[in-house]
Amino acid sequence: MVQSSVTPAESFDMTEKAYVSVVIPCFKQAHFLHEAIESVLAQTYSNYEITVVDDASPDITQEVARRYPTVQYVRHDRNRGLGAARNTGIRNSHGAFLVFLDADDRLLPHHFETCLKVFHERPEVCLVCGDFRWFGADETWHQHQCSREPDQYAALLRFGFITPPHSVMVKKEVMVAVGGFQEQAKFLGSEDRDCWLRVARQYPIHCHHELIAEYRRHASQMSQEWALMLSSGIAAMREQLPYVKGRPLYEQAYRCGVLQYQTACGPPLIWQMVRDAKQGRWRKAVKQFWVLVRLYPAGLRQLLWGKVVQMVTGKVIPYA
Repeated sequence: MVQSSVTPAESFDMTEKAYVSVVIPCFKQAHFLHEAIESVLAQTYSNYEITVVDDASPDITQEVARRYPTVQYVRHDRNRGLGAARNTGIRNSHGAFLVFLDADDRLLPHHFETCLKVFHERPEVCLVCGDFRWFGADETWHQHQCSREPDQYAALLRFGFITPPHSVMVKKEVMVAVGGFQEQAKFLGSEDRDCWLRVARQYPIHCHHELIAEYRRHASQMSQEWALMLSSGIAAMREQLPYVKGRPLYEQAYRCGVLQYQTACGPPLIWQMVRDAKQGRWRKAVKQFWVLVRLYPAGLRQLLWGKVVQMVTGKVIPYA
C-alpha cells in the first residue's frame, strides 16, 4: 500500500557525504546520556550532527550534553512527552537523514554506514531499518523477525518488526510529510510504531537485517509499563482502521497486530495487577483492571475462572 503524496529525493551521492541528524530526547536519563552520545561519536561515518532535546528533565541532562562541544542542546520549558521531544529534534535538524536515539540506548559503530549504503543502492526507499541486541540485564533474548513479504505495511501491521526506534534511519522530508510523531498522551510509548505505520503506508521501506543498535533493559524502562504499552499500542493500531477496512490482507494483518500487543503485554499486566493488589496499591490495581477489561478481556476471564476453579476444587490452573 505505497501511495506517496510527495516525491522523495531520487538519490544522493555518497561522495557528497550525506548529512545525518541524530535526535536524542532525554527525560530523567542523564545517567545514561553520555553512553548514547559517545555511541554516535564512535560511528565509522563522520558527517553527522547530534541534537539533545531536554524534555524539562529534572536531572543534569544539560550538564552532560554541554560536555560535548559539538552537541546541539535544546530544552523544553515543560515536560511535553517523547513524541514532542522528537518533533523538536526534527525541527532543529539540518540533515537529509534522521536517526532517533533514546538517551538510554546505543548505536553500533557501523549504523550510519550500513543504512546509507542501502539508501545509495535503493534511492526509492524512504526508511531503512536493521536488527538490534539487548544489553544491561541478564536473561534477555532476541530473534530478528523482519518479514520479507513484499507489502511492508502489512508486515508492520502484523507484528511490528521495527522495535527500538534507533534501529531506523529515515529521510527527513518523509518525516515532515507524514507529520512527525504523535504528541497526544494516548500514544505515549507507541509513538514510533504509529509513525512507522504511517510511513510504510505511503512510502517504500526496507530492512537490511544487519545488527546496528543496542537496546538497554532496565527497571525504569517505559516498555516495562505494561498498562501504558498495551493502551498506547492498541491506540496506534486503531489509527490504521480507516486504511485497513475493506482490504482483506490488511484486516487480517491488523487482527494479528492487535493480538501481538495483547499476548505481549496482557499477561505481565495481569500479574502486575495481582502484585499491586496484594501489596495494597489498590488505586493502581484498579486502573490496571480497567485497562484489562477494555483491551484484554479474554486474559482477565481466564485468570478469574482459574481463581474460581481453585476455590471450588483446590486445583491451580496454570496461567501463561
